[in-house]
Amino acid sequence: MEEILIAGGKGRLGVSGAGFLDLFWMPGSQVDLDDAMKSIGKIQGLSPGRALPLLVEITDVTMNAAARGAYEAAKAVSAVAIVGSTVVDKVAAAALGRHGFCPHAYFTSRAEAIQWLDGLASSQGRGLRQA
Repeated sequence: MEEILIAGGKGRLGVSGAGFLDLFWMPGSQVDLDDAMKSIGKIQGLSPGRALPLLVEITDVTMNAAARGAYEAAKAVSAVAIVGSTVVDKVAAAALGRHGFCPHAYFTSRAEAIQWLDGLASSQGRGLRQA
């Protein structure tokens, strides 16, 4: 998977071989509105004219309210699997999942998050796997 550095190297974004967007925020990062807007622009650039599912890793990452609002307003993805490892990560994921425009779920395992995304795609009759 080819990755793009975003937000001054705080994050990496790519499209997985399974057809979902893969966003990794560096542990210890503080994601603000500018960072969110940069990542949204890159997400839209990698999936022009369509909304792909997103797997985002937020272990030990803080995200301010303006950044969360930007993600909600953009509606740039079709589903979000959030991977974290702490109680704080779980709280952040809950804040990100308050909107209702697409399915959201929190996981402590990347493999479980991928399985969930694949299951969503299968239940919607359109697999994530590319031919």
